Amino acid sequence: MELFPIIVIAFLIAVLFSLLGLGGAIIYTPLFFWLGFDLLTAIPMALFLNMITTASASMTYLKQHLVDKKVAFPLMSTSIIGALLGSYLANKVEMKFIILFLSAILFIAALRILFFNKIGYRVKQTGNKKIMAGAGLAFIIGAISSFIGIGGGTFIVPLLLILGFDMKNAVGTSAFIITFTSLSGFIGHLGFGIQTLDLRVLFYTGLAAFAGAQVGSKMIFKHLSSKRISNLFALVLLLIAGKLFYGLL
Repeated sequence: MELFPIIVIAFLIAVLFSLLGLGGAIIYTPLFFWLGFDLLTAIPMALFLNMITTASASMTYLKQHLVDKKVAFPLMSTSIIGALLGSYLANKVEMKFIILFLSAILFIAALRILFFNKIGYRVKQTGNKKIMAGAGLAFIIGAISSFIGIGGGTFIVPLLLILGFDMKNAVGTSAFIITFTSLSGFIGHLGFGIQTLDLRVLFYTGLAAFAGAQVGSKMIFKHLSSKRISNLFALVLLLIAGKLFYGLL
């Protein structure tokens, strides 16, 4: 596949995912894999673009005071550690297991968006207990995210909603957390693996992801409903999960 279509796809993914508080790795990983990259090369490339997208979006969210740093830093700290663990484990297990796990997570993520997008439950604890519970879950999310290359925002956003955030603050805080989680996973994969990354693809898609995230992060301040976009995204995830699983048969 030519580089230009990949750049366009990266831009569009960044627009959509920054609007939803995500980074796009959940799409980038299978995309790079289908383009012929080894899975353990596709994952760090996806995490890199995920980091660029969320970092770009975070610049806007920080200016608009949508990032709750008091909660973000504890969750970010544990997710970073989890991401390092996940990148280590990814280089120690068979590729078929990673693909199977990725398929299952995509399926779960799609069901979460389709049927559990409105979080009705809120934790009753307050203060440090609530933050500690969130940090523990962030560690698990960080480990899984780095292990299969999905970024983690798909699960960090609902976690923040459960902790009592409104949607816009959850999106902004999630983007900030996932920036460092993805960076940690990216560094971990480079350190524990033997991958050779395509720097040309990363450079141009990185620029496209940064620009797309700037567009998407500003769109959230307009009265734009993302329900239909989320549902369409969930259906895409189901198709990707099915194709990945079918490829193992």
